[in-house]
Amino acid sequence: MMKRLILLALPFALLAAACGPNGGDMPTDLAWQLTEMVDLDGTIGAPLAATAPTLAFEDDTAVGNASCNRYFGSYDLDGSSIAFGPLASTEMFCGEPGIMEQEMAYLTALQSVDAWAVDDETLTLSSGGAPVLVYAAISQDLAGTSWDLIAYNNGTGGFQSTVIDVAVTADFAEDGTLSGSAGCNNYSASWTAEDGSIEIGPAAATLMACADAQVTVQETRYLELLTLADTYRIDAGTLEMFDADGTRTLQYLVSNG
Repeated sequence: MMKRLILLALPFALLAAACGPNGGDMPTDLAWQLTEMVDLDGTIGAPLAATAPTLAFEDDTAVGNASCNRYFGSYDLDGSSIAFGPLASTEMFCGEPGIMEQEMAYLTALQSVDAWAVDDETLTLSSGGAPVLVYAAISQDLAGTSWDLIAYNNGTGGFQSTVIDVAVTADFAEDGTLSGSAGCNNYSASWTAEDGSIEIGPAAATLMACADAQVTVQETRYLELLTLADTYRIDAGTLEMFDADGTRTLQYLVSNG
């Protein structure tokens, strides 16, 4: 089903700064996965299995998966105070029991929060002094992970999906080697990553001619974008890379192969 953007017309107010136990800044360089939430009926519990909403921060925008749909919107930080909204979301229906209800409860709760606190790798968002959303930090360790490219920056102002039925992969080995398929050729390069920053060396690739010109263009662009990667973020099964200007360049899904 085609996704459309809708504006979530939920109440939003910027609340006054509140005191909290935080000793530093909100760690907006991390991505978070929900572990507990207050439902629409006021009870708190774990989200449905395999549908845990996520939260990440891109500049002045909060983004994530709300259970079924992707959402994004503004957020404001002031000391230990935080406020979200308004939020926009894709509009896709998921038929699994409880998914859409959980999504509405999550987005409602997110726009109700007024304070944050971080304890080790746990983020708690509260409203009126009561916790409403609790998250665990998502591991940003790339070593030993494998990914399938699903979209990339085409260099002409667009972020487009990969060519259908053409596998572009990335395997981050523990020894600092990155390898995979660029579309029709295999490639390898060196990689290092620390605290959300990444550096990928020039890739060496086999020299087989691609039968499809579109695949050739995609492959050339992909290998170029690897060397431009400056930062990255893992968000519950998704890996995104950004260049030095903060522009998203590559988007992967975790490999199931």
